[in-house]
Amino acid sequence: MSCKINYRPRLFVIGCLLAAIAPGCGSNNPLGRQAISGTVQFKGVPLEHGSIDFAPLAPGGVASGALIAKGKYAIAADQGLPAGKYQVAIIDSQEAPPLPPGHMPGDKLPPTPKPQIPAEWNTKSQHTVEVKPRGANKFDFDISATKK
Repeated sequence: MSCKINYRPRLFVIGCLLAAIAPGCGSNNPLGRQAISGTVQFKGVPLEHGSIDFAPLAPGGVASGALIAKGKYAIAADQGLPAGKYQVAIIDSQEAPPLPPGHMPGDKLPPTPKPQIPAEWNTKSQHTVEVKPRGANKFDFDISATKK
């Protein structure tokens, strides 16, 4: 008596397993995002606190941004930018002034400090960078307080 093994159910199970695993085999970075880093100086001194935003010039692009601390910022590749051109906006943040002695809830707050970075670097920014598909994408900015 001969015993014949039917391999079809086994092949079906193996095929299902491969199909389940296959989506995870592709690129973890389908947009080709790049890590971004750099420095920001204001009046020749590293910007203590702030934020930097990169908005795509191409419709439908990906935007990203980072906090600036002690003049440095970095965006990891998983949150980075695909190759292309981006508008840059930099905003400084100031610490709120201390509350006066005896301040009670509902009392008027001291005025918040006004931003020092000129509008031409944030709300009216025309500054751009180009992110390359390979290599270091390091962008350093040196901002003066007056318009150029």
